[in-house]
Amino acid sequence: MERVKHPQKLPDRTNDPDEQELSFVVLFDGWNEDLERLHSSLHSHVGDGWELVVVDNPVDDDASERIASLDRLVHVPLRERVGYGAGRNLGLRLATGRIACEVDTSIEVVGPLALRALDDPDIGLVGRWGVTTPNGFDFAESSGPDVDGVEGYFMALRRSDLGRIGTFDAKFKWYRNADIDFSFRVRDAGLRTIVDPSLPLLRHEHRLWESTPEAQREELSRKNFFRFRQHWGERKDLFRSS
Repeated sequence: MERVKHPQKLPDRTNDPDEQELSFVVLFDGWNEDLERLHSSLHSHVGDGWELVVVDNPVDDDASERIASLDRLVHVPLRERVGYGAGRNLGLRLATGRIACEVDTSIEVVGPLALRALDDPDIGLVGRWGVTTPNGFDFAESSGPDVDGVEGYFMALRRSDLGRIGTFDAKFKWYRNADIDFSFRVRDAGLRTIVDPSLPLLRHEHRLWESTPEAQREELSRKNFFRFRQHWGERKDLFRSS
């Protein structure tokens, strides 16, 4: 399999006309069975008009060949690994759906998926799980609807809003707090970030978290938290509870 050496040279389709209704963007870090479960659930519950965009961080050739066998696929088999922010941004660049859904492979769709909240032009980001904070230090899970941060297990937005919002900070190599940082970017653009508990999504074991040694994941999470604070710590106008 020929791998992509220079992903920055791939075409940027952000401003292209919509070709699908939904693009599901995945950064693959391993565990083909999880990706295949997600793919199967999309077939079962989403119907027509969708694509699966997989940014394939290299694990091995067998893993990549299994990905390539899936249908409705935009497959980017990388030669060198990329971090969380850069990987998600690459997937967004290649997506052609009216709505782009950043989704983790731990997620399974278990019923008809309707993202009607995005019919409201004031809503910029919708997910299934979210958090609120009074101060930017202490975060608690929230059923919303309005939240400070939509969790990155599932984040849906109109692709046409990317020019207004921007993308993920590529300096986030690890996933934790990168989703909250992006949520603040959405609200900084004047849009709401909400959760919809009715979305038919099931969350399975997060393999990357479980497979990362505790000390390492704590250090990576700490670095990301400080990056989030550098970006938004003084923006008290963006904290919903302030």
